[in-house]
Amino acid sequence: MHVRRFSSAPQDEFCRADDVTPTKLDTIEVTGSRISRAAMEGALPVTVISRDDIEAMGKISVADALHASTFNSFGSFKSVSGSSGAGQTVASLRGLGSSRTLVLVDGRRVATSPSLQGAGVDLNTIPLAAVERIEILSDGASAIYGSDAIGGVINIILRRDYSGVEISAGFGRPDNPGADEESASIVAGTSTGDSRMLFGASYTDTLPIFLRDRDYSRSKTGPQNTDGTYNFSQTSGLSLFGNTIFNADFTQTLRPPDAGCQQSLGFYRIRDDVGLTGVENGDICGFDFTQYAADTTQLKTAAVFVKYGYDISTDLGFEITASYAQSESFGRFAPAPDFIFVPGSAPTNPYGEDVYVAHRFLPLGTRDNHNRSGVLSILPVLSYSFGDWEVEGGARISRFTFDDRGSGYLLRSVAAEAAASGAYNPFDLSQPVADGDTTTLPSMTVTTSRDGLTEYREVFTTLRLPLFTLPAGTIDSAWGAEYRRERFFDRYDSQSEAGTVGGSAGNSSEGRRNAYAVFGEVAVPVIEDVEVDLAARYDHYSDAAGGAFSPKLSARWQALHNLVVRGSVGRGFRAPLLSELNAKDTFSAESARDLVTCREAGVPDSDCPEVQYDTFFLANPNLDPERSTQYGFGIAMQPVEWFDFTLDYYNITITDSLTTYSAQSLIFRELLGQALPENTAVIRNPDTGRIEEIRSTTDNIAEISTDGFDLTLNFAFDFGRWGSLRPQLVGSYVLSYVEDDGVLPARDQTGDPGVPEYRINLTLPWSIGALTTTWVTNYIPSTAAATVPGNPNPLDLQRTGHVKANTLHDVQVKWDAPWNGAIIVGIRDVFDEGVSTNFSLNSPFYDQTLYNPAGRTPYARYVQRF
Repeated sequence: MHVRRFSSAPQDEFCRADDVTPTKLDTIEVTGSRISRAAMEGALPVTVISRDDIEAMGKISVADALHASTFNSFGSFKSVSGSSGAGQTVASLRGLGSSRTLVLVDGRRVATSPSLQGAGVDLNTIPLAAVERIEILSDGASAIYGSDAIGGVINIILRRDYSGVEISAGFGRPDNPGADEESASIVAGTSTGDSRMLFGASYTDTLPIFLRDRDYSRSKTGPQNTDGTYNFSQTSGLSLFGNTIFNADFTQTLRPPDAGCQQSLGFYRIRDDVGLTGVENGDICGFDFTQYAADTTQLKTAAVFVKYGYDISTDLGFEITASYAQSESFGRFAPAPDFIFVPGSAPTNPYGEDVYVAHRFLPLGTRDNHNRSGVLSILPVLSYSFGDWEVEGGARISRFTFDDRGSGYLLRSVAAEAAASGAYNPFDLSQPVADGDTTTLPSMTVTTSRDGLTEYREVFTTLRLPLFTLPAGTIDSAWGAEYRRERFFDRYDSQSEAGTVGGSAGNSSEGRRNAYAVFGEVAVPVIEDVEVDLAARYDHYSDAAGGAFSPKLSARWQALHNLVVRGSVGRGFRAPLLSELNAKDTFSAESARDLVTCREAGVPDSDCPEVQYDTFFLANPNLDPERSTQYGFGIAMQPVEWFDFTLDYYNITITDSLTTYSAQSLIFRELLGQALPENTAVIRNPDTGRIEEIRSTTDNIAEISTDGFDLTLNFAFDFGRWGSLRPQLVGSYVLSYVEDDGVLPARDQTGDPGVPEYRINLTLPWSIGALTTTWVTNYIPSTAAATVPGNPNPLDLQRTGHVKANTLHDVQVKWDAPWNGAIIVGIRDVFDEGVSTNFSLNSPFYDQTLYNPAGRTPYARYVQRF
């Protein structure tokens, strides 16, 4: 990864004092500005990752490269099984979330994933073969690009010119089961005096990792008690939803019959020594779901793209870029879990009283989901220059579609009828239906479906022109306007919408809106070696998001011939997602500690167990946009010829943050005697006080602030016939990350689970002749394992436990063959470090947003150019 990539000089773009003849550099438009400039360190920190850099890291996708970036501070959601967003991978700059990270392709906004409710761009649908470079602006940019650019901007620049043909194919085979990968691509390009054309296609396939295939994620039981049970505190990978039986008012657990808790089928008798059931030392019949469920998905991607440019005249040019990318994922869940009511009158009920069973419907088989996403993008652009004026205009269609089909899900109404009539016997797992009954089990299953669309239709124009000349130089400017129509829907099948499907979550959402924006930017050379950039943008949305004005001021000072000092201050915003404004009530099982009940039972706050509660999330049509204020400053310097560095400080504050009340937050408010916010509730059983249901919504309630440093060190050592070494160290250090939600005391969260204080990447490429060896080290420091209620103040959360630091080493050797080919072999995670486990989390017991579970992975790739 390199901070500078556009220089025409062999070492850097700083002007040396001994330069005799200045070199005229081409002007380009760099992310964060609409004004084209010479290639140099600008007023804003922009990091550039080339396609070669990604391949040298051993990555086969844009998603993998960005997930490993130090700017992806606390990790980000990626393609994992067991989620409604399976198959999707996003980025989260500064740890502020994918909805506050703007992803562009060739400087234009692209459709977000409807599978993620519009909360991010699926990076799996951007083919690496089409990418020339990735520019990461680690600064807010709403004044240039509008909504979402609070944490920063990722601008993926596609290839523009290429002559010839390039074919690539590769594979990877981990030492551990799962995550086998294959990839292939072809790129062909040609150009004449007036036109150029580029075509490409790519394919990848990565197999899933199952929970049973990793030691940390497969089930564990601990020692067995004398009565044949296991203590729940010593188990992992076992679910309460096996065959745990409650009486009608949930005050007692009943021991299931032997036929209803057979270890040979994956069921275990467990003693509740942590209060999970609310019954002291209650009987649990747990289920080993790790024998069935997958950790990561199988992910296949395929893409085609074409770019054609034609110079109509010396002043008039036309270019069109079109692409279609598709990803397919497969995820597997264990058989459906659900509560089932069995009346005392049921012929199979051995207790003679009404009971509720936290039951695992093993006879229905696994729940399998097949997801397909497709992204179509068409971008025609017409550009015209007359004198020093440049006009660019174009249109874009960006359309993201997806569909998901799930099998093996439970139809609750039929299951309840079958249990009441005795047609289905949850107390005999070896024979749940009578011999010869071929209709009951099929009638209890349902195939789920989900379809989604996000579509942007946009027109835009930009005018670039010099205004007038000052003694220090010419004032350049850029002015423009955009108009965009957005359409979104995420539709579940009618049974899922009605809440009659067991083992499923989520609900439908849809909406439309129009948005327009006007913007301007002026670069003023105040005095020699000092340039000030003023930018402003006004966005207006046709719905509750309303309007937002975003100004920004940045400055660059060439203090010395080898030293640049820079800084910026600006405002930003994020418009509410259409799903946040319009979604139907959405179900999820959320974990929380019920301190109210624990205190009434005399259980200390620190010992109060986390339990999953039925939680329903309601949309809020009255949301306002988030607002942000951010500033930063830094330096870029080359003190000696063989060494240069950049050091930048950032500070971001978000007010009116769009935050969904967590189940835990609502319980805390209840504990404090506060009135719960509108459209929220904690509904308890009037007899037992047990939580039956929680209702939540999204609101403009929080303030988030974060600041930190980014450091990049570049070295260049030449050893004559022993080749050259180009080490680089990139680090991002988070000084603070504070969120104030109005309940918990505002506190710095760095060091909390999943919130590492810093991240460091070290790259050591050594080239000698046709041979290049690259060693890459990625380091994530240790964090706490959990936060627990404090004593005496339960709201004063305390860190507990330890998650070890994670260090991954990757090595690659590349040989450029004399026949214009390249042979590449390497090993990712050389020492098989894998993930840093955290058994305070639920299965698979590691932070899936931070770590890669593949383990040691030898790989090989061949490239041939013609």
